Amino acid sequence: MKYNKNNKSYFSAEHESRKRNINMIIAIVAGVFASVLGFSSVIENSAAATNMLMHNHVGLNVTIGGKPIIVPSNIGILQTGIFADPLLYANHDLDKYGMEGMSPLHTHDSSGLIHVESSAVRNYTLAELLDIWRGLNIEGKTVMASVDGKPVTDFRNIILSDGAKIVLNITS
Repeated sequence: MKYNKNNKSYFSAEHESRKRNINMIIAIVAGVFASVLGFSSVIENSAAATNMLMHNHVGLNVTIGGKPIIVPSNIGILQTGIFADPLLYANHDLDKYGMEGMSPLHTHDSSGLIHVESSAVRNYTLAELLDIWRGLNIEGKTVMASVDGKPVTDFRNIILSDGAKIVLNITS
């Protein structure tokens, strides 16, 4: 039987009522779904923005007596279930700017790539990295440094700028 919207019978009124209810439920579900998606996106984006305001990468190559050394992995990172190696994570002064369980200055692998992942925008220096990584003994030695191929006299004050390539040549 074909539906006639002008039909005022009980069955046509019931059909209209069901149709309105279904449309209302669909609209409510769609609105709730859109709200949840929008809210979770705002939370995710604001959490990322407030937690990490800097994410830079700096290359570091080190030679001692002309021989290249490996910049170790996990500088400035607490190892899960293990105490941090005091030579790889000796200074915790910058921890308030880092992500949970790591300094804002750290390495993930032994490629020489230094990660600057910070909750504050600030100039981090090579001295701060060396204070965290006490495994590089430079005491009483001569350190010749360059940044992007240009000599630098005060290596400790080198700013860890995104994309910079730092070379340290250490001699006795």
